[in-house]
Amino acid sequence: MPQKSKIEVTEKVKITREYVSGKISREEAARRAKVAPASIARWARIYRQEGALGLAPTKKNRVYSSELKKKAVLEYLAGGCGLHTICEKN
Repeated sequence: MPQKSKIEVTEKVKITREYVSGKISREEAARRAKVAPASIARWARIYRQEGALGLAPTKKNRVYSSELKKKAVLEYLAGGCGLHTICEKN
């Protein structure tokens, strides 16, 4: 089940944009949002992939096709790149 965000979407997008554009550090973004720096990195990855709408709360989990899952697993096992890179590509 998706988690309810403790920070408003508009604030999350604002902080993420500032981090992605290099105006603030990941640590500063985390301090402002009162979350772990790893969360900021995740938000940035989502923002780069899906834009601001990707940071909006959803009512259900995303569904991925079995073809996409298989492709990602095979690419990971082949050692071509890391997990986060594969996630960004797919």
